[in-house]
Amino acid sequence: MPSARQVLGWKVGLSLLFVLPLLLLPLSYFPDIEIPEYDAVSLIFIRLLGGAFAALLVVEAWGCFDRSSLRAAVIAALAETLIAAGWLWHFVFYGYLSNWPVLGKILILAAATLATAFALLLLISGSGTVFVRPGTTAGDGPSQP
Repeated sequence: MPSARQVLGWKVGLSLLFVLPLLLLPLSYFPDIEIPEYDAVSLIFIRLLGGAFAALLVVEAWGCFDRSSLRAAVIAALAETLIAAGWLWHFVFYGYLSNWPVLGKILILAAATLATAFALLLLISGSGTVFVRPGTTAGDGPSQP
């Protein structure tokens, strides 16, 4: 079973594949990867989404290196992956991608599958980190000195 730090490390590495295009890819290249082209006003939202996602990745990466920040990093990663998986699967199952080309659908399905997998891995490997209070161990209870 991988540790929460290992799961965060893999998540940060793979998430960079989604963040970098949101931050750096010109809008004219989106049709090349078969994601519908957006107008110039949407560029603001796309770049802000990439910036927010990058900020979360910084927190998650910091949690991989600093043990005292691991709890906050796991909570941030859980919130991000659960919300992302929920919305991506919502768009898939409610038919919002019906007019998208095949490659665009595959990219969204891959993102939804990865978000779901990382949410499950973080729930399993990070539950001890999240639900145990800092400064205690799992065996400490209210009856112990």
